[in-house]
Amino acid sequence: MPPADRLTCASRSSGRRSVLRRALRVGLSFAALLGVTSAALIGYAYAKYDGQIHRIDVLQTKDPSIRKPEAQAHATNFLIIGSDSRQGANSGYGHVAGERSDTTILIHLAPNHRRATVISIPRDSWVEIPRCIGTDGKPVAAHHELFNSAFSIGGARCTVATVQKLTGIAVTHYLQIDFAGFKKVVNALGTVTICSPEPVYDQNTKLRLHKGNNTLDGSDALRYVRAREEIGDGSDLGRIKRQQQFLGVVLRQAMRGTLLNNPSRLTGFLDATTKSITADDHTSFGDLRNLASSLHGLNPKRVVFYTAPIADQDYAPPGYSGGKVLLDARKGAVLYGSIINDTTTVSSTSKPPTPTPTNTTGTTTAPRPNANAGDKTCRL
Repeated sequence: MPPADRLTCASRSSGRRSVLRRALRVGLSFAALLGVTSAALIGYAYAKYDGQIHRIDVLQTKDPSIRKPEAQAHATNFLIIGSDSRQGANSGYGHVAGERSDTTILIHLAPNHRRATVISIPRDSWVEIPRCIGTDGKPVAAHHELFNSAFSIGGARCTVATVQKLTGIAVTHYLQIDFAGFKKVVNALGTVTICSPEPVYDQNTKLRLHKGNNTLDGSDALRYVRAREEIGDGSDLGRIKRQQQFLGVVLRQAMRGTLLNNPSRLTGFLDATTKSITADDHTSFGDLRNLASSLHGLNPKRVVFYTAPIADQDYAPPGYSGGKVLLDARKGAVLYGSIINDTTTVSSTSKPPTPTPTNTTGTTTAPRPNANAGDKTCRL
């Protein structure tokens, strides 16, 4: 090859290398910019959603009612309250004065996040409400009353204290949602398909269901979880089972759905949820994201529902009329002890987890679960 050609070839080679180097520098710079932008967007979204959560001071980590606090030092227990407030956006649901805990559930996540236990506490349970500071700022002495009255007496803080007194379980996170907020969250989630074994019409909530599968939006879902008197056996205990069925369906749909993979839907859901809830002042948006991630990765059959064990569902305390719920202290100790000691076991079959008796005497048997989130039966 003549010298001139060799020089031209070398120049072209050098030029190509120069172009490649510039392209590489531009590419790396662009990738770095994308990384910074992505991190900034993630940081902005976190700050936005975290800032939308309304927070209150309710946790009581030094409560002497907490059993074995050292064993619960790293526990993850969410107390979730559905409020029946009729104030503001909830005024369309009646004109009942005050505010009570219409629905109360306690969710325990095992340390390895491979199972979850959900316990519903009947609102009409006759329990000891510990000394609380009332909504007027004055102390209220310890006394026995309906469980849901703790909320009207001293708000969320008194309810947390009452749950810890009843169960000995340390409440580590608190979440509260009202009627209007519930509707918004379900609408952001999409629709929920509920199976009814028979046609239903509830005059109080205006709920209508036909036999078979029913697709519910936020308004219909709220009617479903509130309906009581003209559906099933008409009791609050029957309503608890329907609420647990609803949660099971939501979990199954979320686990197999595309919510987490659809940025638009996920953004709408996070926006609606963080605007609709009240949380304790130590629970961050990251904690809620971790809860959702943990539940999303679970086998639905490992999310198990219980009702606080009951001794008499038509109890009449001395000096009071009947219709109260007397809880079973011995069976309750077994169930709550399995949470405190994290001894709930899961068999290798599809059967739901069963608490392992701890710190009990006699022949008290472990309470049976109502169902698990994998249960697709159509019972009411």
